[in-house]
Amino acid sequence: MKFNASPGAILRLFGAIGLLAMVGVGAYVYGSSREYTLSELERRFVPGLHGVELVAGTGASFEPWELQEKNVSLKVMLEDACEEAGLERSCANNETTRFSTFTKRHVVEHDGSVFTLVRNATPVTVIDLDEKFIDGRLRLVADWARANQKADGSFPYMYYPSADRYEEDDYTIRQLITVQGLYAIANRFEDAGLKEIAEKAEQQLMEKSYRYDATRGYSYFVEDDGIRLGAAALGILMVREKGDMLRPLTKVETDLGNFLLAMQRDDGSFQTFLQDEPTDLDEKFYSGEALTALARLSAVSDDPRYDEALQTGFEHYREKIKNDFWPQYAPWHMQAYAVYYLESGDDEHAKYVYWLAEGLIQTMLEEDTGAREDEQGRFYNPMYKAWGPPHSSSTGIYLEGIAYAYALAKERGDATEEERFQKALLGGTRALLQVQWTPESAYYLSHPERVVGSFKISLTNNIGRIDQLGHAANALVQVQNSLFGR
Repeated sequence: MKFNASPGAILRLFGAIGLLAMVGVGAYVYGSSREYTLSELERRFVPGLHGVELVAGTGASFEPWELQEKNVSLKVMLEDACEEAGLERSCANNETTRFSTFTKRHVVEHDGSVFTLVRNATPVTVIDLDEKFIDGRLRLVADWARANQKADGSFPYMYYPSADRYEEDDYTIRQLITVQGLYAIANRFEDAGLKEIAEKAEQQLMEKSYRYDATRGYSYFVEDDGIRLGAAALGILMVREKGDMLRPLTKVETDLGNFLLAMQRDDGSFQTFLQDEPTDLDEKFYSGEALTALARLSAVSDDPRYDEALQTGFEHYREKIKNDFWPQYAPWHMQAYAVYYLESGDDEHAKYVYWLAEGLIQTMLEEDTGAREDEQGRFYNPMYKAWGPPHSSSTGIYLEGIAYAYALAKERGDATEEERFQKALLGGTRALLQVQWTPESAYYLSHPERVVGSFKISLTNNIGRIDQLGHAANALVQVQNSLFGR
């Protein structure tokens, strides 16, 4: 389906042909004229677009949107259909069993308005992406925080909407990125209430996980599986986001910065966990997070150690990534040297940001040939499975990196890069907002307040994890700053 008009225009078109009179039901059934074997069905089935009819027993079917409502696999849906048809749950595996497919319009009503959903979401187009629209989505994030903060100040780590179940595990590092994002939104809207929510969450994290080592003269965050370089870096970014970015450093920031410096090796690389044995586990993420935090510290401090760490880190990782490109390095390193360029004025730092952005666009956007219309703009390459599946947390952090690259190109007056990065920026924003829960897309949930404003993993997986919201919040605020200024 082509999304070449705004959701409102689509609704007006459907209204003109009478579809909106059929609120709450599917309309215009388009059925397949042929029947499929199980293997044929699995090859052509698109979750959220195809309903399936079981041509066996007493017959059974499920609507295109049911699989996403239940957040289960096609296999489970077929087993349920077999049972409904009076057959064994494994009947889909029989060689003689056949299936047909169909599509339907998906129309729902919310708060007196009618919406046409595609794969259980209201279509978002690049045309929609003005400042007001994105701000409206940021306000939904703020509303989620107000509705879901726990009594101790923390936020639910993971939620399974279809089962109305929370995951009890937690990771401090992912809570830190989320608090940073809430501070960013609070600052954008001058929202004192949201800032209090973020401060309560920060206080909980500091009491639970923050530790100062007086002997070594640095501090860090403790988690069950170790002391992570990335957590200290994100702690700095969280604290720095609370107010004016150019205000003097606090002791917490200086102490966490000392930890980052202590974890950097002579060649510019980082030890990623505090332990006796050398490790570069999660270096693809933590190295850039550490460098971004150091760039923030350097911007407001005359301590030469920060500049030295940034330069040696630049020299090491530029060569490392050029020899073995992994996209996970790119967004944080882009942030680090886009921020540091404002201080260093070094063309090599700007070129590094541009090179990373271009590599990210070429390999993760232009090569995502399997993307459907409503997925375009996500950051995913099906040719490189080791890079990971489509995931909104990935889209969020990659988008944030592109936003910094775009802002840098504008600052320098580099028109070619500015145009190139703006296109990627808008596409990534569209993809990210496509997986955000809105009131109308939560029509099937008994507790919509637990999801509205947060982000699904993908269009076909509605599970919510706290860092999906955190990365999205930071990315969208930076998008606004880069595109429209503030």
